[in-house]
Amino acid sequence: MSAALGKIGPVEESAHLLALDDLRDPSLQEILAYWETKRAGREMPSREDIVPTAFPRLMPRMFMIRVEEGPSFVYSLAGSANIDAHGWNFTGMDVRALDRKWPGYGTSMHRFYASIVRRRRPCAAAGSLEFVNRGFCHFTSVYLPLATADGAVSHIMGVAAYRMASE
Repeated sequence: MSAALGKIGPVEESAHLLALDDLRDPSLQEILAYWETKRAGREMPSREDIVPTAFPRLMPRMFMIRVEEGPSFVYSLAGSANIDAHGWNFTGMDVRALDRKWPGYGTSMHRFYASIVRRRRPCAAAGSLEFVNRGFCHFTSVYLPLATADGAVSHIMGVAAYRMASE
């Protein structure tokens, strides 16, 4: 993931930031529009404003990351398509624990999530998951920060669109 955030890590060299206006997947555009509506003029919506089950067809591709002290990032939800793409259910895990399976991945994602918390704005990324060795998989994802009542980022909600290289 390059651009304004710089290189995140070697495991993510094939990924890059994507302008929100360049999101082509209709479901990613839809979830971003939902976030904007729920924001209702505020910097970001709260976690309580968001109802993931309002998008049942997106639930398999949805993920939710809880932001804890430090910051630390814990996956509180990983939809089945995310689990299939990665070959591993990481629900309940701190993002840095991903380093045990794919060295450098958790560390680079930790830095990426920290940048979202600092920026306090949605972002998108695209690239490949070739390093997980489950067949060459392309992805595009949108990452949406959610706030507590006092305005601190409490969660990052995301939705990914996956396709195999052969598609």
